[in-house]
Amino acid sequence: MSTFFPKEAPPRAHLYMNHYSFNSPKQLHTRCITTHPFNHKIQVFLPTELSPAIQSALTEKLLNETSTYYHAHIPLSLLLTSDFMQYIRNGMIALSVQGGIDTHDVVCLDGKGKLILNLTKDSYEQLGLSGKPSTFHQDRQRYVVEIDLNKPAMIPGKPGFERVKWCFENTLVTPFSMLFASVDSQGVSLPLEFPESVQATPMKFNIQSTPLNNIIIPDATPLRTIGKNDLRWRRSVSDLYEWVGLASIQSDRITFGDNIDPFLCVYSPPAPPTIEQQQDPTPSSGSLIEISGFIPSQSITRILEALRSLLDSSASTLSSAQGWANMTVWGFQDSPISWIGREHGHLVSGENMYSFFLWPSLVATQYSKDHSDNGVYVLLENVAAHDAHS
Repeated sequence: MSTFFPKEAPPRAHLYMNHYSFNSPKQLHTRCITTHPFNHKIQVFLPTELSPAIQSALTEKLLNETSTYYHAHIPLSLLLTSDFMQYIRNGMIALSVQGGIDTHDVVCLDGKGKLILNLTKDSYEQLGLSGKPSTFHQDRQRYVVEIDLNKPAMIPGKPGFERVKWCFENTLVTPFSMLFASVDSQGVSLPLEFPESVQATPMKFNIQSTPLNNIIIPDATPLRTIGKNDLRWRRSVSDLYEWVGLASIQSDRITFGDNIDPFLCVYSPPAPPTIEQQQDPTPSSGSLIEISGFIPSQSITRILEALRSLLDSSASTLSSAQGWANMTVWGFQDSPISWIGREHGHLVSGENMYSFFLWPSLVATQYSKDHSDNGVYVLLENVAAHDAHS
């Protein structure tokens, strides 16, 4: 008779929840956004009575965004030319998009002058530069090489620079399909010029807006105050996060009057707000705005500020129950890094995304009658198992 020995449990993804204020000196929201450089999609959900007006104002502002990014096939040696070294000093970000982080060579520029190469064992052994084994491949089948191009030694003629240049011109010579973006501190695009030998395509954000009608919108007000029951609060946040996910795919499960057979689906939306002397929920409407492209963190900061401003300007006309919004940001699944320059892998799905729940600032609620919440928000970070940030 054979004996069964259970295998070690596989690594799990992590969902971090934070209750914070925009007015806190620690500025957690700024740290989350600015240390996460590689983003490909933003989704804004507005479940407010004035969602058509807010959607129109926010969409108009987004359409006026001047951010431009580029797609080009380049050899890495191009990054060491004088023009591109200047772009790198100005904060340019770049990410290869031709293969998976677990199976191909993947490279990026993090916006602070650091070039990161996440390489297969064969490519690393041919490269000729020192690195370290990948955190997520203990069999030493992948290696990470980090090159700080802002170091004083990284100028033409210096041994360190010439060594890297020789390797890029003689060993790692295969061109990479890459996305490039460079913006100033205000999120305004800086132009990039490529050599005539490189075919670079300038690209703009793709922005789409979708109305959502006849849906059941949960009451997000209780999330503004944690209270003594932290576990209940976390469950409420998780439920609302799940609901937003269903809204993002326009699921029938959140529509008013949905009567799916419980045998097929046991999901039920969180409780909606009820009007005084009326216990039955009523259908509501909302707006879904999606922005996709190669989105620098400075642009995300601008979008978040625009969303907060629109909520605050409409606060007097919004009910406390439906006066909230959500902004979710998706990072590239095959990026070599996620937050704070830490190594990122894929494993099953490669999540590295974050989500804000927002309310108008300086509004007293039934949960906080004596004083305003002073800019409270809830931040979730969804981090894959193969991510050093977790």
